[in-house]
Amino acid sequence: MISWLLLLASQLPTTSRTVAVTFDDLPAASAQVDQATLATLTNDLLASLSRNRVRAVGFVNEGKLYDDAGGIDTARVKLLEQWIQAGHDLGNHTFGHTDVDQTSLADYERDVLRGEHITRPLMQRYGKTLRFFRHPFLHTGSDAMKKNALERFLKAHGYQIAPVTIDNYDYVFARAYDVATARGDSLTATAIKKSYLAYMDTVVGFYERQARLIVGAEFPQILLLHANRLNAASFDELAVMLRRRRYAFVSLQQALTHPVYRQHPDRYVGPAGITWLHRWAIGGGMPATIFAGEPEVPTFVREFR
Repeated sequence: MISWLLLLASQLPTTSRTVAVTFDDLPAASAQVDQATLATLTNDLLASLSRNRVRAVGFVNEGKLYDDAGGIDTARVKLLEQWIQAGHDLGNHTFGHTDVDQTSLADYERDVLRGEHITRPLMQRYGKTLRFFRHPFLHTGSDAMKKNALERFLKAHGYQIAPVTIDNYDYVFARAYDVATARGDSLTATAIKKSYLAYMDTVVGFYERQARLIVGAEFPQILLLHANRLNAASFDELAVMLRRRRYAFVSLQQALTHPVYRQHPDRYVGPAGITWLHRWAIGGGMPATIFAGEPEVPTFVREFR
């Protein structure tokens, strides 16, 4: 299967678009994954990224690196280290996946700093700098004072905010996929994966159109995925889909050098966890109708229990 996908990828159209791939909630999006499953998930996902020559950024929730007694789980830290050894960067996603809108600014800032105790020295050991931050839930502050103060805090601590321009509900598919897999229901798991791949194809097309409508042209997109078993099992096919759509993979740092990210500051203030494309649209006074048409998760996936 993998060799067939690689052969197909080599025959796809010449690239004219670029995308940076990022993964949230390392070491895994689910806190309930046992160590063996987590190791398999990590190994499979990293192998797929290597096959497809993708250099990603994985955003870490350091709270997941501790055991029930409050000690550091060295096995999980070693899995995190595998990301660096494979050539990827790590970013800060707070310690506890904290929502800035549900806590005080002081507590949130403490959670940001607590989220670098392990990751920062781990990166330094490999000559890398912890520089990217991503807000959990894509919540950046529901009032201007809090949002601006947080931005100043992050800049003072050497962080660059990692935008998202292609968001999706991969975590809804992943939950259903995990349930089917745990039951040994391979037929349903396969159907969920097939539905997910079709959904992601339409999602990428939607955000291509959004870029043209909101910015006036396409630019290097930044894709948000989660570190879960579904993406570990699907990334080869996702890479083929993206190449079929004429994407080449670039690093997050490369994507952020495009002028669009300097020319369109994030002026959105509010409770929604939305992409930077939609932040730019709201900040530019565009009508809400511009957001119409976002693909939906199929009912059978959303309601699967």
